[in-house]
Amino acid sequence: MLVVNARDPEEVRIALLDQGKICDLRSGRPDAGSMVGNVYLGVVKQVEDSLDAAFVDFGDRRAGFLHVGNVHPAYQDASVDAMTAATTVIEREVPMSGEDPEAAVDADADVDSDTDVGHDADVDADSSLEAETAAPARISDLLEVGRAVVVQVVRDPVRGKGATLSTIISLAGFGLVWMPSLGRIGVSRRIEETEERERLREVLTDLGAGEGLPVIARTAAAGEPKRVLQADMTRIQKRIKSMTKTASAAQPPVMLVEEETIVMRAIRELFHAGIESICCDEQESFKAIAEFLERKGASNRVDLRLYEDEVPLFEQLALETDYQRLFRSRVPIGRGASIVIHPTEALTAVDVNSGRIEGTTLEETALQTNLLAVEEVANQVRLRDLGGIIVVDFIDMREPENRRQVEEAMREALRGDRARMKTGRIGSFGLFSFTRRRLGTGPGRAADAMCRSCGGSGNYAHHSAGALRVLRRLRALSGAWMVRIRAQEGVVHQLRRHQIALQGLPHKVEFVEDPQVPSGESVLEPMTALADASDPR
Repeated sequence: MLVVNARDPEEVRIALLDQGKICDLRSGRPDAGSMVGNVYLGVVKQVEDSLDAAFVDFGDRRAGFLHVGNVHPAYQDASVDAMTAATTVIEREVPMSGEDPEAAVDADADVDSDTDVGHDADVDADSSLEAETAAPARISDLLEVGRAVVVQVVRDPVRGKGATLSTIISLAGFGLVWMPSLGRIGVSRRIEETEERERLREVLTDLGAGEGLPVIARTAAAGEPKRVLQADMTRIQKRIKSMTKTASAAQPPVMLVEEETIVMRAIRELFHAGIESICCDEQESFKAIAEFLERKGASNRVDLRLYEDEVPLFEQLALETDYQRLFRSRVPIGRGASIVIHPTEALTAVDVNSGRIEGTTLEETALQTNLLAVEEVANQVRLRDLGGIIVVDFIDMREPENRRQVEEAMREALRGDRARMKTGRIGSFGLFSFTRRRLGTGPGRAADAMCRSCGGSGNYAHHSAGALRVLRRLRALSGAWMVRIRAQEGVVHQLRRHQIALQGLPHKVEFVEDPQVPSGESVLEPMTALADASDPR
């Protein structure tokens, strides 16, 4: 079942349910205006060989970041215009003996699984082409300041940094992806049946009048009749024509293609043949989903319902508690056990706690707890869209067979994740590490901000410690001053308990209670030197 909560203007949430629990999630703020998937005609503003990157003005208030690995090789020819470069086939290296020549396009992630470029993770054509193409040593070999480039946003601006861009362009439909740099037909590796793969290749060949269209059949294309894929290709071709027409007449920076709404992008990514019902609480989104089902030929088999009750949809379906759990560090996993998730700058640490689980031996208790934690770890990683290095601190197990059992269970639990990842093994310290590339779908980065009290550390200075810091700063202040101290109420209270110490200082102190000031970072404002004051101490 798919649940679409689009009624609230502050945030849109689309959840895929399995037995009443959230198993996949998409969320976003309509007012935030994500640019991921949008295509622009931009102009190079700065080329930095030291970063192997260029900065492109594409219309946003910050220039976008374009790494050399995401620059189409066609730009090496200065006479080639931006639109021609974007639609030029990238020549691939000859595969080694025994290597599948189409393995690159049959991987399981659309254009870039780290950024979700508006697509679900089906075909990793972008990453593969980048890896198989000999990139020039310098960004200046490809681009120069003032050159027009066609770019696609693969990651929104974050933390003061501009958007991440790519010149490897792709446009996604519901079952197909147009990728001109590919130059031939591809099929998602998740479609494993040989007959279905061959059928899709034949259909796509027919759609191209015998020629190999630069299109990729996504996982969602499996089982779809030719008429549905034809309609999907027609919609994509209309967008291509519109993009080409705009690019030929406009001056950069200008938008060429705008991605679909949050709701329709999520429906495109999450909808599959096993979904039997969709519940939506907003009229416009309901109509758009109905049109989508009609084009897919699924309107008769899928029960689409408009939810109009006053009780919020997530509350009605008892999903709100699970959703709010995504913002907590401690997540219960049953029988008193829990996992604790702590993202850091470089990696995410996940700790497994045993709670009240009891086995006949310590080894059995550890095994039961770890197996219980596996599913929730994979679930939380997917729903929170955690990325980078993820380290799971399982409870130590002595038996190699038990470690292998937990490793296999962890890999199996991660197998349903759409993101690209690499898994390791449980080491001698009980640590299981793996890497994951973000899809850009998690709610945390958009909904959370750094705590002003703790500075993101998860801990704040005790009021007494904050008071001692103020005393040390007063003692370090040379001369004699009238000082205003802005601090939390608890810090002020602790400072008043240090009257003897305060009286021994040459300063006259005025306290101002301010709940917005972190307890460990009270503000000292020297107002006037006491020698110049009308009422010296």
